[in-house]
Amino acid sequence: MSEHVPETPVPRLRPAPLHKAVQDEIRRFILRERLQAGDPLKPEAELARLFGVSRNSVREAVKALESTGVLETRRGSGVYVRDFSFTPLLEHLPYGLMREPQALNDLIGLRKTLESALIGDAIAALSDTNAAALRELLATMRQRAKDGADLSDPDRAFHQLLFADLGNTMLLQLFDLFWQAYHQATLSVPHRDPMLIVHDHAAIVEAVLAKDADAARESVRAHYVGIEERIRQELDHLANKR
Repeated sequence: MSEHVPETPVPRLRPAPLHKAVQDEIRRFILRERLQAGDPLKPEAELARLFGVSRNSVREAVKALESTGVLETRRGSGVYVRDFSFTPLLEHLPYGLMREPQALNDLIGLRKTLESALIGDAIAALSDTNAAALRELLATMRQRAKDGADLSDPDRAFHQLLFADLGNTMLLQLFDLFWQAYHQATLSVPHRDPMLIVHDHAAIVEAVLAKDADAARESVRAHYVGIEERIRQELDHLANKR
């Protein structure tokens, strides 16, 4: 007679914490009711009755959804559905990049991949107005570099303008998120020579205006390779100091 082997108990799945479950219920409610940005959410007491939870649970869930950009509270008016935005992510991303050096390299690599992949479409869509604006912006960058002024603002505008005619608002928001996160995470890192930065952007503009997608793609890659090398040198320097 074979010995009875007890069955291995199957671990029970823990239910989600109540505040998380209520967040999920509110998201589903927004989708089910097809609420749009700017539409008001039902009052706290009504949501509590609807979900069968306490008003305090609803209040905590609303606060959490505010922090992630799903909802916003207007004083004296109520709670409203927010338009989509990457802003809440920006509040946390630079901190993560500063704590994890490899994450910063990965972000730069992602920017390089996306921009080089889309530059051909950007060239095809580029309007005469924005082509002229790119020339003017490059001239501004060159003059600021000669004057020893900061290039952050024109650099930010350059990467927005380059892809503006694609008409993809979410893409522009994402690129701007990457730009802001990178610059906030590298405030303590010495900047590249401003004239090298201008040289990189000039090469991109020249290829774009010539409608040479291959040259533009290579110029974008070269620009980010320079940034990657600067970050790598700084990380090596920090590692040697430890």
